[in-house]
Amino acid sequence: MGEEVGGRLRRLRAERGLTQRELAEPHYTAAYVSSVETGARTPSGDALRHFAARLGVDTGELLGVTSPRDDVRLDLDIAAAAADFLTGRGSAPKMRRLARRAERLGRHRQAGLAWLWLARYTEGDTRPRLVAAAEAALADDVPAYRRLAVALRANVLIGWGEPHHAMHLLRTALDASREHHPHPVLLLTLHAYLAEGQLRLGETTQAARHAGEALRLSRGGEEILADLTENQRRLTETYLGEGRVTDAVAAVAMLHDLLHERALRPVLARCLYARALVRRADDPEGALADLRASRAAAPDHAVTLELADLCRELGRLDDAAALLTEAADAIPADSPHSASLTFQQGSLALARGDLEAAEAGFAHAIDVAALRDARGVLAASVDKAGELLRDQGRSEEAADLLRRGLLLLGAEEDLPGR
Repeated sequence: MGEEVGGRLRRLRAERGLTQRELAEPHYTAAYVSSVETGARTPSGDALRHFAARLGVDTGELLGVTSPRDDVRLDLDIAAAAADFLTGRGSAPKMRRLARRAERLGRHRQAGLAWLWLARYTEGDTRPRLVAAAEAALADDVPAYRRLAVALRANVLIGWGEPHHAMHLLRTALDASREHHPHPVLLLTLHAYLAEGQLRLGETTQAARHAGEALRLSRGGEEILADLTENQRRLTETYLGEGRVTDAVAAVAMLHDLLHERALRPVLARCLYARALVRRADDPEGALADLRASRAAAPDHAVTLELADLCRELGRLDDAAALLTEAADAIPADSPHSASLTFQQGSLALARGDLEAAEAGFAHAIDVAALRDARGVLAASVDKAGELLRDQGRSEEAADLLRRGLLLLGAEEDLPGR
């Protein structure tokens, strides 16, 4: 046993960058640590507890054994590291250590969840490898846990330019989950990612349908979820303290569900946006509420511009102006959103009766839209500018503008002899 404990002690000490003296102090010596690491001595119970405390692990990890209580503690450690990610203080090395620790202990579910958290908050080429690690760890687990990785796999596929493959994966997982394993957080996750993906593909109606399902399953905003999460963590700790380990296991599972739902906040913000796009025609006030909630949850230029446009349409011109001023300060000139911004500035000027500013705004929108290849904005700008010119009796200018717009949209000029 001494040799096995010594090997674990040496590895954990090296992982944390501690010298033998730093691990030993203040109760033991570097020589004692060395003798334990080589297997020459078997550490006492007091020594094991000292080393475990210095290394930030349970004594069970040093001994190579765990109990249900240890499993709950590991879950709590992963939950604490996940909560740090949610508040912007996340440590990738810390979560990676927890994933490796779970793997060494044969706790594949915990390892998979840790890899999933790392994948959520990692960009670039590393992300697909982390998703693959989560999938491998959860491969033999119950379907609800296996399918949690599907959403991030779909996200990777979208990044690789394969959105249709991603949507197929999500739909397949959703159909199977609804039929056999209707876990609420899993259904919420799959509906939310389907809504976001279909929004990217321009499938607004389908996106709104999945968005509505996701929002129906969600338990509230960030403030409510944060309170529920903290209450659940305390409840788990209380159960452990009272020796009610079975209750603690159930409580920590609920804690992880709440954390996963909180991690969906940016995706749920897109769900609100998707629902607002469809809701706007029949329920403008409801769409307004959705857009404001989406913007509060995860600021996004497209949401701000849609909100400004709806405010203008509802006659709330000061609100629209404030939003467009904010957008003008935030949206870079080379952004795809710059064309929509200039079009909306022209539309707001028109709503205020400032025809000169409206004409200049639409003319600028035509130039920006042509430069950014924003064909929808280009067509709308030409239409509005032409209508404005015709209303002023400037029919010839309107015809010239229409001709220019058609050329910019790719129509061939009608040359003599054709």
